[in-house]
Amino acid sequence: MSYISFNIGAICDVGNVKEINQDNLLIKIGETHFGEFGLFVIADGMGGLAAGEVASSIIISSFKKWWEKDLSLLVNTNNFSLDLIDNQLKELIQIINQTVIDYGVSINESVGSTLSMLFLYNNSYLIKHIGDSRIYIINKKISKLTEDHSWVDEQLREGKLTYKEALNHPKRNVLTKCIGTFSNIEPYESKGSVMENDTFLLCSDGFYNYLDEQEILKYILKCIKNKNDVQECLSNMLKKIKSKKAHDNISAIVISQNTQNSHSK
Repeated sequence: MSYISFNIGAICDVGNVKEINQDNLLIKIGETHFGEFGLFVIADGMGGLAAGEVASSIIISSFKKWWEKDLSLLVNTNNFSLDLIDNQLKELIQIINQTVIDYGVSINESVGSTLSMLFLYNNSYLIKHIGDSRIYIINKKISKLTEDHSWVDEQLREGKLTYKEALNHPKRNVLTKCIGTFSNIEPYESKGSVMENDTFLLCSDGFYNYLDEQEILKYILKCIKNKNDVQECLSNMLKKIKSKKAHDNISAIVISQNTQNSHSK
């Protein structure tokens, strides 16, 4: 019988310019008979003064509460399945969205946040995503598992902009969807299988705007080849980003899944 474990690294840095870090992360690891399972969330808040920080904090605290209260009741029961988790998370995101809307109304501010969530369970992944943070999967190549809810990405998908035009377009930071703007929000959703040596990356736009996909791939493949700790890999990427005079908050989580025989655990 095989046993699943994770090698995890994370950064959440205020960056070179901003005084407030509106990004927030959550990493939660549990264990069943087949090994570890995990919940990973990135939220990039937006709004005046500290409002964006509060919006992203609402998201993170809500997922943390769900993990500690609702999920803990399901672990090691016959009801613990990815489909049940999927349904619970759909309900949770609607509650989170309304909570952020209510917070904005209470302070008379327009506030919001991106949300990118990855749930790993028994060689399967589940994604819930809103906004322009991203989730990638890396295994010899790098592939984006989410779509950006942004004006520029919408134009790209419709063939109205080229990739080169989109890179520095004045509307590249305009979101078409985020937590806290509209009721009954519909997240981008995805499910799939986790293969041997798959590595996942969740990141905010302050991360991927300063490292292109091939640079990210190069760093992570080098890390895997040399069997280095992924935290060291992320720290090196953070140094590279900050050397480019990055003006945004910088956040990322890297998860590398390892599978081994249970007797060698």
